[in-house]
Amino acid sequence: MKNILAKILHIVVDVLVIAILIISVFILTVALTARNSEGVPNVFGKAPIGVLSDSMKGDKPDDFNKGDLIICDVVNDRVSAKYKEGDIVTFAADPDGNGERDYVTHRIYKVKKDKKADSLIYLTKGDNNDTYDQDPKNASVFPEFTNTDFLAVYHGTKINGLGGVLNYLQTPSGFFLVILLPMIIFFLYQAVRVIINAMAYSKEKGMLKAQEAMEKAGLTEEQKKKAIEEYLAAQNGRTIPDAEKPETAEESNDAVPDEDENPEAEEKAEDFES
Repeated sequence: MKNILAKILHIVVDVLVIAILIISVFILTVALTARNSEGVPNVFGKAPIGVLSDSMKGDKPDDFNKGDLIICDVVNDRVSAKYKEGDIVTFAADPDGNGERDYVTHRIYKVKKDKKADSLIYLTKGDNNDTYDQDPKNASVFPEFTNTDFLAVYHGTKINGLGGVLNYLQTPSGFFLVILLPMIIFFLYQAVRVIINAMAYSKEKGMLKAQEAMEKAGLTEEQKKKAIEEYLAAQNGRTIPDAEKPETAEESNDAVPDEDENPEAEEKAEDFES
């Protein structure tokens, strides 16, 4: 029963480690690719982005809430990309004014022509907001965007609630508690397993040597049994009293008196002859 439970425990631990490794690789990929040229995370052309606010909360099919994980398509060629009203796009901005750039995903509500630059200008807005992002009435004013400002496009794929988990795992404390700490515990667990297996192997090897030595010494089964008990006691750090120690075959033979050395037998023999 103990062996079965031990095997189940090992399988569970191995599965958890594989899951943690997969999550670690995913988090590192998201973190590293997001730092590339102010781009978004790029996992095989998809950008997983955790939603930070309820600015896009609503009743439209492609709306999403704070804490959701939205899967956007990365824009590889920003220069030639074209957009229309209704598209939901991702751009980098500092909506809180704290100097940290976050990913904002809002809908394009208006497209106008910039005659001087001969290009299109896009005005964006969250479905749950009252004014455009570019409206001076907003606490945070965004610039008028061109097509080169958009990093990804959202087409409606999302996972409810998973964005908050992803955002937490990207923080130092989240990465340490959820990823790094379990890995440290796993490696310590594996080290203990290696030590225990090495000790068991050494003990088994010693038993085999002891059995070979007993076979060569010509001990009886009872003497072998006592010798094994003494060996196991020595392995466990205790000693066996001398009275309980096994005798060797030579000691057993010495314990039997030799007829030639028995004076009483010799005297009886002489009286019989006379």
